[in-house]
Amino acid sequence: MKKLLLLSAVLVISGCATGPTTYGPSDGGSQLGFSNTRIEQDRFRISYTARSANEARDFALRRAAEIAEAEGYSHFKVLSGGTYEDNRRSGVSSSIGIGTSSGGYRRGGMSVGVGIGINDVARALQGKRITEEIEVRLLQSVTGTKDANVFSAGEVLQNIRPEVFALEDTVVRR
Repeated sequence: MKKLLLLSAVLVISGCATGPTTYGPSDGGSQLGFSNTRIEQDRFRISYTARSANEARDFALRRAAEIAEAEGYSHFKVLSGGTYEDNRRSGVSSSIGIGTSSGGYRRGGMSVGVGIGINDVARALQGKRITEEIEVRLLQSVTGTKDANVFSAGEVLQNIRPEVFALEDTVVRR
């Protein structure tokens, strides 16, 4: 009964980790959010860790658009990219043990124990994490044929709008 109750509590609490990812820099604790590295003057590596592959892709593109505009560029081209899922095992495990004993007040006996181990409660409560990593080159303008890997920074910012923004230790819902 206790096992069922504990398992139910963990499932209910872990359900809280399925909402939208807060958009902002990686905070280190949950490891959700973006990080970026300047490779060259106009080239960056951007990664975004979110709770779904779609959020991770969208938010990595949004971050690239923010960097492009901040650096004075109107467009960016995705040179390469990949999606990575954190496949570490769940934080909750269970085991059954059987043992025998002798001596003491009784001549012998057998005992059975059931245990639930918590490997990492925080990890279990955070839920799934997926990271999208892209490498982009910033562009001043675009001419010629339409390239599917070239994006307008302004259009990306207009079209990819997170539900929840993180702003200096506060959360603002849109």
